[in-house]
Amino acid sequence: MAALTAGYPEQTGAALGTAAVVTAYRARRRLVARRFRREYVTPTLAALAPALGREPGQVRLHVDPTLGNLTPRLAKPLSPAEEAVRAWYGEHVEPVIRWLPERAQRVAWTLQRAAAPVTDRLAVFRRPGVEEVGPRIELVADTPYLTKEQKHLVSSIITAKIPVSDLVESWDMVGPRVIARWTVRRRPPARVGVDQVAAHFPALAEDEFFIGLGAGDRPVTLSLRADSPHIAVSAGTGAGKSVLAQLVAVQVLARGGRALILDRKGSHKWALGLDGIDYCHRPDQMHSALVRLAALADERNTLAMHEDDDWNPGPRVLVIAEELNATIGQLVNFWNDARGKGDPKRSPAVAALADLLYLGRSAKVNVIGVAQMLTARAIGGPEARENFGVRVLARYTANAWRMLVPEAPMPRASRTLGRWQLVVGGQATEVQVAYLSTAEARAFACPRSPATSEVSGLSSPRGDFLTLREAAEAGVIPWTHGAAKKRLQRRVGNVPTPRGKRGTADVYAREDLAAWAGSPRESSAA
Repeated sequence: MAALTAGYPEQTGAALGTAAVVTAYRARRRLVARRFRREYVTPTLAALAPALGREPGQVRLHVDPTLGNLTPRLAKPLSPAEEAVRAWYGEHVEPVIRWLPERAQRVAWTLQRAAAPVTDRLAVFRRPGVEEVGPRIELVADTPYLTKEQKHLVSSIITAKIPVSDLVESWDMVGPRVIARWTVRRRPPARVGVDQVAAHFPALAEDEFFIGLGAGDRPVTLSLRADSPHIAVSAGTGAGKSVLAQLVAVQVLARGGRALILDRKGSHKWALGLDGIDYCHRPDQMHSALVRLAALADERNTLAMHEDDDWNPGPRVLVIAEELNATIGQLVNFWNDARGKGDPKRSPAVAALADLLYLGRSAKVNVIGVAQMLTARAIGGPEARENFGVRVLARYTANAWRMLVPEAPMPRASRTLGRWQLVVGGQATEVQVAYLSTAEARAFACPRSPATSEVSGLSSPRGDFLTLREAAEAGVIPWTHGAAKKRLQRRVGNVPTPRGKRGTADVYAREDLAAWAGSPRESSAA
């Protein structure tokens, strides 16, 4: 070594420096691997061995460090010097070290392809089971069989101790050992649109709603009867809370239901003027609408007492309560200013919303509560919040996740727009929520009538649809309701074509009614 140093001082120094960097890097990797095993593998093994009735040495567990974001949770941020050393190592040392293994791997691949005709014939003698490729969790237990209860217990321990969601589970119990593997499921698609909604919507029941696509393009639906009558939506600004609420609302409207939108900031302009929409953007409007709806729900529940269990109380009514944190406060402040002597201290609107949460299932009145942080105070107390059995989160913090779904392991929040975690019964499912543009949402939600042709487009930019009585009261037509009916029967002027029905009354487009009102008497047809 001394002779080499004396003869080639620069080359020897560079080689020693490289060796020192490689040694330090590998030592750090060993340290991280040791910490990884101490934090994840050892505690999980300690919980699994007693559950399987085996000694710790008879159970082996492999957790791939690249699975999810497990390793970044243990690693500290690199300093600028460490980043520079890592970049230099990757540019100058790593290519040299990997040159020979890469060439050897290519030779091995060539030999495998050449031997494929022979090895394929031997596949029938291989151990059954599909070899999983990629990051995985693998458990090997020296026992020939596990019962269904034991497998369920093992799965519960794995998901509780190792915070990675939506894994594919497989069991191999052929031979003297049991091998269980959990591999990463494929992610949902990056975008879901109106085409997917239209394809899946007809096959759903009246209480089921298409939300989007999950891993492997699997449709994700929720039931307002089987899962929960109410939905809690919690996400940061710009995550698409209103898009999710819009998606459920258009499906309600397409089935002939109604939607009450409590929206102070104007997030649902797509719904302005649509038939079946009650849009409230002022506290006094919200107050009156909630009180009326609570009375309707109470009436439906009273009638249900004397009907069969499968009795249909009427069209479904969906309440979209945007920004509940602010909306509840505005309703309280409005009532404090408006209430008189002898009136109850608590806001009737807040009380009505609480009643809908408790009694809405049987009355087919459902609530979507939207908030950045859905605290118990925002919804009227922890008891009221428990009525939201379906909880949907995006761009969540650890605090928000622990507050809303403490029973489910927290997966890593995605940065993909429209990527949500749908939590039902403590089980989180990653889903790409369908996005509908304003025009697509309005077209999907347009009223349809069996007596007339389907509404394929909007007759006016606002898309208003009115009965003759409503048009007369709103001043769209200059005649009384009775006079308008006579003119319609006599076909006076440019008579509008019915676009649907509301109950037994025909519905007309606002623009058609305005054109009828402005047409000269001499242009009457037929």
